Amino acid sequence: MAKARCMCFVWLVAAITLSRIDGLTTERTSREWLTSPPPNVSIEWDSVTAVSKTSCTLQVVVNPLLRRDVPVHDQIFESLAALGADYVRYVPWLPYPKLSVAELQPPSGTALCVLLNGEDGNNISLNETAVISCPQGTIDKIDFASFGTPMGSCNSLVQGKCHGENTSSIVSSTCLGKSSCIVPTGMFDDPCFNVSKRFYVQVQCSPATNHTYWDFSLIDPIMEDFMNAMKNHSVVINFSTVPVWLYNTTARVLYPDNPDREEDGRYSQGKDLVDATGKDLGDFYGRLASYYTQGGFTDEYGQEHKSNYHYDFQYWECLNEVEDEHRNTPESYTFVYDSMVQGIRRHADPQHKMKFVGMALQQHYEYSWYEYFLNISNHVSTDIPLDVISFHFYAHCTSRTDPEAYTQFFPKADIFIEECKKIISIRDSLSPHTRLDVDEMGAILPGDNNPSAPMFPPVFYNAAGALYAYLFGRLSEIGVDILGESQLVGYPALPGLNLQPQFPSVALVNWTNGLGNPRYHVLKVLIENFKADNKLVTTRILRGDVLGSREVHYVPSISKAQNALSDSDHWLDPDGNWGVSLAGRGHFSVLEFGGCLPASVSRC
Repeated sequence: MAKARCMCFVWLVAAITLSRIDGLTTERTSREWLTSPPPNVSIEWDSVTAVSKTSCTLQVVVNPLLRRDVPVHDQIFESLAALGADYVRYVPWLPYPKLSVAELQPPSGTALCVLLNGEDGNNISLNETAVISCPQGTIDKIDFASFGTPMGSCNSLVQGKCHGENTSSIVSSTCLGKSSCIVPTGMFDDPCFNVSKRFYVQVQCSPATNHTYWDFSLIDPIMEDFMNAMKNHSVVINFSTVPVWLYNTTARVLYPDNPDREEDGRYSQGKDLVDATGKDLGDFYGRLASYYTQGGFTDEYGQEHKSNYHYDFQYWECLNEVEDEHRNTPESYTFVYDSMVQGIRRHADPQHKMKFVGMALQQHYEYSWYEYFLNISNHVSTDIPLDVISFHFYAHCTSRTDPEAYTQFFPKADIFIEECKKIISIRDSLSPHTRLDVDEMGAILPGDNNPSAPMFPPVFYNAAGALYAYLFGRLSEIGVDILGESQLVGYPALPGLNLQPQFPSVALVNWTNGLGNPRYHVLKVLIENFKADNKLVTTRILRGDVLGSREVHYVPSISKAQNALSDSDHWLDPDGNWGVSLAGRGHFSVLEFGGCLPASVSRC
């Protein structure tokens, strides 16, 4: 039987700006607020407004802090496991190709290529090494070798204007007749000073064998740690970065040799697939899914790759923010989605147990996308599942460091709620069984990935936590199924680890110790206290002339998060209500959370 819940969601009460309740504008000092009468809570237990379908969760975006050699790694994954969330979205993505793409080069027949672009993807140094290895024989012939500015891909490599003339002879003397060799770039003279250089080699092995470039060595450890943290909970897997060689591009796209360095934004080049049938794309994702769910796969040349993984991936999401990456249209993305579904079913899910998530729109208000994608007649077959569609929402404000600007998140949230109603209307008319997943939600501050941007005050995370809780309350009323807070860990520039910023304002855990911040603890409270199938009942709060009244919902046991929100001043009044001071100068804003009021809320 569904449990009745009265949930007074987190309100941001801004005393010096527009109040979030009934549009009432008021100014209050902190002393006036604290000495004002406590609210009266009226709950109509028999007045069920809805049965919630909403689950609270988060996304885990792959970045270098999730690697095992980082000191904070263990605590980050302990914090993830402690949430106990379902529908957790796992996203290896394009800034880190070596952590995200399992086949960075296309199959190359009998030619074996090693292509070094440098630590940062733009310039190789004189202290890097190339490892050339014939797994089933010896290096029999050097087809191509150039230290300088070579161009092209395997089987079509050409020298650039800058070329070390002795490159081929050095590689030949070092490698011919061996099963494996190491070629330090320090062996070469610099053929062109002050020019960015690369080192490309193509060899033939004896006996002749066909070569693919599947490599999970950097991807597996993070996947293992994620799945260990997610035991007994559902996951949404999204390997969102397509190998760029599956697309037609004007030139070979480079990526850093160092897995922790970000690529320069070119990896999502290309709009049209090389294979216009979509089969190669589907086969890539089918093999990838099979590797993790079926214990391995058979590659393009019939060679088996064993993994011994048999994970249960309940959901697979097909790409991310697809309007931007590879410049998809509703038509081209629907074709890509169908190709991926068919490929995964062909290789890894012949019984069609896996469910699929489509779109992951960056601009959630692009209604023509929903109208096209949710019309099953636009898909290659009526057998294509339309289980879930996803889209994103990030609130923004005008100042990174002024807490008063954080109240700007809430009018944007109200607009988003109205937009969700329109999305629901489109869904209901075309595919009413399809569930809705807002799988990236948060607030991104100005200049978040600028290394020189000033650090924001810790109270920002309180405001962002309030935003999520506010959206949970409002979106659960209208029937959104999944709300995914973004993201487990982000960080500012970390010179000690040589890392550039990765959206610190959407972090849920502290990048220095892996422990949850206020956003994390708000999410944890919601996960622990609210489940899909809870009944929502009418609740009203009165606080005299300060707030007026409004139908709201009540969060039980929210006081569990009190000690967790110690990054800024918080207060607790005699009736168990508590809040957090946001601003000084005689005026203040609070995030008000309800504790159980002893007399009036006996059933919380």
